[in-house]
Amino acid sequence: MKALRIKTIISAFVIAISLFMACRKKDQVTPLAGMPVTGSGLVDNSWTFDKAHSNVNWESKYLSYSAGMLTGRFNNFNFNPKFVFNEADLSQCNIKAWVQLSSIDSGEPGRDGPGKCIRSYMGVTYLDSLKTIVNPVSDSALFKSSSIVKSGTGYVVFGNMHFNRYRAPSGFADGTPIIKPAVLYLNYNGTTDFDVDGDKVNDRYRASFSAKLTFKRSDFIDTQSTVQWVPVPNLADQTGNLTAANNKTYGVWTTNVADEMSFTFNAQFYKNH
Repeated sequence: MKALRIKTIISAFVIAISLFMACRKKDQVTPLAGMPVTGSGLVDNSWTFDKAHSNVNWESKYLSYSAGMLTGRFNNFNFNPKFVFNEADLSQCNIKAWVQLSSIDSGEPGRDGPGKCIRSYMGVTYLDSLKTIVNPVSDSALFKSSSIVKSGTGYVVFGNMHFNRYRAPSGFADGTPIIKPAVLYLNYNGTTDFDVDGDKVNDRYRASFSAKLTFKRSDFIDTQSTVQWVPVPNLADQTGNLTAANNKTYGVWTTNVADEMSFTFNAQFYKNH
């Protein structure tokens, strides 16, 4: 009887240990799909960003409970400083990408123009009550990498994202940037050698990358704000628009589109040889 009791206790202990181990989360990043690619895997400051053959797209559901997607692009974007990628030494990589929020484009004039709703989704603020003069300080979102690790056949880039700003009574000084951690999933699509001028001699390397960043707007916009963070302009700053002194609420939190939003980057770089 005593032996049976001991055996029961041991069995219960083993089951408890098994359950505990099964519940532990593995410390890993999500693998990226795709096939490995060939190429040197090096893009440094000597390379040129090929903006004409690159793009930044965005998508979000119309509403959180809707299956329909609202999509578009940003017309103004770049890297500052230059994009650096080193497949052999990931500690040398540097990604600081930005988009001009007011350059958002959904392809629908009734939604995209000055004073229309799409810019408010981005938290863009204005210097005049006619919603035509965008405040340059509030008109950019940027992602800055801090580290990068290999994952599957791609890379996971850890960093910080700045999307919008705080406004009193948030507890922060008006205009304080909202900066929080974010994760960018990056694919290096390879480097190829091109014949640019058609003389049958390859003379330019092209490297291609694609990446996706998904975030919640509510994490990067002051959802408690009832007025824009930009102070009412002084008379000298109104550029002839006397109604600017009556600025109302522009660029604050809105639920007219779903909270979750994704940015997709497709970037090419080239170097002549």
